[in-house]
Amino acid sequence: MTTRTRPTELSPHSRRVLELLTESDKPLTAYDILAKLRDVGIKAPPTVYRALDALIARGLVHRVESINAFVACHEEHMGKGAYFAVCTECGGTQEVADEGLSVLIEGLASTLHFHLERGILELQGLCAECAHSPRLKASA
Repeated sequence: MTTRTRPTELSPHSRRVLELLTESDKPLTAYDILAKLRDVGIKAPPTVYRALDALIARGLVHRVESINAFVACHEEHMGKGAYFAVCTECGGTQEVADEGLSVLIEGLASTLHFHLERGILELQGLCAECAHSPRLKASA
């Protein structure tokens, strides 16, 4: 289980990475983050990856596996699982907190006699805005 940490308890690099992810309306790759940090003197990918690892361990950031990008945690699920709806058109990602879904996944793991360390579920499709986009309807 992860332990949520107050941002004041983070290293300066981790705090800045968390700020970037919190301010972003889309998931960011490690290289997107690195590009935004070059102006403050961070030029090495390992620095960004260490910060991301620390933030993930504290439950403040999630890795969206299917797009190899990162988002700030916006839900109080305390390590029970991270569930995302990922738009395949615009890349927008919405974190979903659903206790019923968590219970269902934990029950499935139990039925399989599987020790669940973390649950990640990603739904891929079109967000409401992209689904109703005239541009996409014209190309269909």
